Amino acid sequence: MNKKIFIIFLFFTFLFLIPFYYQFSFSKYVFNESFIATKIQIDKKPLVEVLGISNTNTGYEKYANSTHIVSLRVKITEKNIAINHFNRDHVQVFINDTSIHPSIQIYLISNKNGELLYDMILSNLTGNGNLYIVFPEGIIEDSFGQKNDFQKFDTGVLIDNISPNSTCEELSMENGKSQYIIHSNENLRLINGWNFYNTNSSLSKVFSSPISYPLIITDYAGNTAEVFVEIQNAKNIILYYANHNTGYSISHFNHSGEISGKQTIIDSSSNTSERILTYLEGDIARSILQARVFDYTYWGENTSAMCNSSEIKYQYGYSPSATTWYDITGQNTIRFLNKTVLQLGGYGHNTAGNSCLNQTLPIPQEIAKQNLYGLSGIAFQLKNCDEYSIVYQIYVPSIGWLKASSDGEETTFSHNKPFSAIRINIVPKSEKQYLINYWNRVIYTDYVE
Repeated sequence: MNKKIFIIFLFFTFLFLIPFYYQFSFSKYVFNESFIATKIQIDKKPLVEVLGISNTNTGYEKYANSTHIVSLRVKITEKNIAINHFNRDHVQVFINDTSIHPSIQIYLISNKNGELLYDMILSNLTGNGNLYIVFPEGIIEDSFGQKNDFQKFDTGVLIDNISPNSTCEELSMENGKSQYIIHSNENLRLINGWNFYNTNSSLSKVFSSPISYPLIITDYAGNTAEVFVEIQNAKNIILYYANHNTGYSISHFNHSGEISGKQTIIDSSSNTSERILTYLEGDIARSILQARVFDYTYWGENTSAMCNSSEIKYQYGYSPSATTWYDITGQNTIRFLNKTVLQLGGYGHNTAGNSCLNQTLPIPQEIAKQNLYGLSGIAFQLKNCDEYSIVYQIYVPSIGWLKASSDGEETTFSHNKPFSAIRINIVPKSEKQYLINYWNRVIYTDYVE
């Protein structure tokens, strides 16, 4: 091999082996060591958040009006608070985009490990719309000058302070009943005895008899409105009655809460009720209607007399007794105005010269003029009836209407003060108290329809 070529070969071989040489250490010891120059802790901004919401509008917590209290549980996270303006002067309340100024109370519940819990209580919430709580930027500031972010929190609660508007309609049904429908401009709470009709903004109920009374409807927020239920066309069940007063004749029967004896009230007359005639028609057993009266007579206890227009006896005191009842299947049944009716009492209490049976005790002329005697207490019931109630109210001359009674309760001012007018109605049990409350609006007045 040429000497020159050999030298060149050795030179390049040397260059090739140099990198491998520096990969080996011939030291006795190898040291591995790292250094921490500094440790930095990053402090986050103060955080304001809502943990939960409650509302005193039980069952309808997504709705409220000015009568309800909305409460929020608020958590503030920050260990180094320098400025704390979480108070009623800095927190803001909005209905949609409108600022309102309700009553605000804020209570600190706990303060542990950099977490503050507050209860924020809102009342007297006015306006109408969605409820928002605004936490402005900077109500919480830490020692490094960091501030909480602005937050507009949607509570999910709709504030509604407007009463519902409604319209009503009566739909006649084939069986003589009527369906009454209340249509509202907003969703309503369900009323006992009623059903929703297609949507939650309409209520309906089926009625068997005519009836008139006010009903309170309530929207989800608790706002109320009075609707007047007016059933005119129902005739599935009708209770007829006539009140026979001293000096007045009977030409027709009243029904469905009409006043029988109205003319005595209009005339400011002292003439009293001496007998009541009543009967049932429709899809109900006629014998279900039962009644008893307290009859106050001139002749006193343990006496009886004969009705001037029928052969029915009437007696002083409870008739038939304080614990028994008359119905249309008994001996007090007569024909009157071409109807088979139950008669309570008897005509002739205040007729001069009338005598009781088996005694000669004629009523003096001066006593007869005063109209002191007649029916002074009455009670009705519907025997073994779970669906309907019977409500009745009497008018006593110089006293006025008494508190309405129902389902076997006796109504009387006193047993020596006969009444002169009466009204009666058969109603669904669910509507009984509504009718009683309505009739009781006229207690101790001379009200006539």
